[in-house]
Formats: sequence, structure tokens, C-alpha cells
Amino acid sequence: MAEENKAAQTKFLPGTDTEKGGFPENFVNKVFIDIDPKMSDAGDVDLNDVTTGKWAWVASGINNNTPSANETSTNDAYYDGGGFTETDVTGKQVQLAISGFRKVGDPAQDYVDGLFLKFGTALKTRVIWVKNNLPVISECTISNIVPTGGAANAKQTFSFNIDFNGRPKIFAGQLTLNQTAQAKVYAATVDTSKTPTDDQPILPAIINEETSSTTPKVDDKGTGIHA
Repeated sequence: MAEENKAAQTKFLPGTDTEKGGFPENFVNKVFIDIDPKMSDAGDVDLNDVTTGKWAWVASGINNNTPSANETSTNDAYYDGGGFTETDVTGKQVQLAISGFRKVGDPAQDYVDGLFLKFGTALKTRVIWVKNNLPVISECTISNIVPTGGAANAKQTFSFNIDFNGRPKIFAGQLTLNQTAQAKVYAATVDTSKTPTDDQPILPAIINEETSSTTPKVDDKGTGIHA
């Protein structure tokens, strides 16, 4: 049954918006994972239609998010190099290392926790990574899950990796993520009337963290639907 959507009776204080220039803090970078991925018979997820996703913001209880390129490279010495070696990067796999404390009830954390004993295609989904307001999307695998642990009188630790699978993609328009009636879960749309240019190949994402009367609901299958 669809959750009832109500207009918010509060809003963020003016002047507390995220800084997008200068020296931005790390919290401006946002990660969303699809917690209800639709798999093909071959075990692949679709990157071409983001509106079908139930995009959970990986944020609550998370205090560290570190990207790495995991480069594959060769080091070769050539006869015209005077004895010095030349490096070529021949491949890479982007990975996001996520860590923090276990927060039960958070949609993203609960989804990852539920994958701990699973393997294979069950660990595959898709990710939207918004780096300094510029979004990319990729198929991914959730790996190295640590669902709990630590001292008896300490918060439970929580960590996992998001391993990008294959080539990431950019959006053929402007991505908007709207907060749904379910906290920390977003519905995605892409406005293809706003097209990237050579000077700006990736358009900034619009992320609406407040619900409104026009915010999409989420049905019992996790699909964004409009009132």
C-alpha cells in the first residue's frame, strides 16, 4: 500500500545551504544506491531508466566516504627513454569505501546489512555518485560488508565497499532527486530538455531534501509514483 504523502510544515534555515565552490566540505558529495534493483535474466541492472529506482541516500550513521581508482598500470622501459621507465594506466575500477556506525532503520544501511550472507548477483545494484554536485551512474557490487562489531560499550561499526562495474555513465540531461515520503529514499527524474555541452558535459544534479505536496510517493514495490 502506498505511503500517504503530506506537505512538509518546516523548511531549512536560509543561509545554511551547501557551499558548492571554493573549498567544499566532504558532506557535499552524495551517494545513492538502488535498494530495489531490477535484474535482467543475465544478472544485469539497467542504467538507461533511473525512474524505476528506489534511491537510498547513504548518509545516516556514515562518517567516511573515500573514493579510489584501483588503477591497473604497466611500467616499461624503452630504448629511447635513456634508461628511465614509462607508466601507462591500462584500466581502473572506481570504488567507494563507506564506513561509520550501524543505524538500524536507515533504508540504505538496512539494505546493505541484508546482503551480508549473500553472494553473486544478489550483491549487484546501481549507484548514483554526486561528486561536487556532478552526478555519474554505474552498475555496482556491494562488497566487504561489515554489518556490526566493536567493543561492548561502543556503537556498532558498519562499513562496506561500492565497486563500480564497467564504464560509468553520465546523464543525458539534468538529474533531479526528490525526497519521497520515506525518509532518506529518493525518486529520480532526468530532464532531457536540458542537454550537456562540450564545455559542460555533466550538468549539476538537483537534490531536493525536503518533501512537498508534489513529491512523488513510493509504492509498495519502491517505485516512484506521482500523486
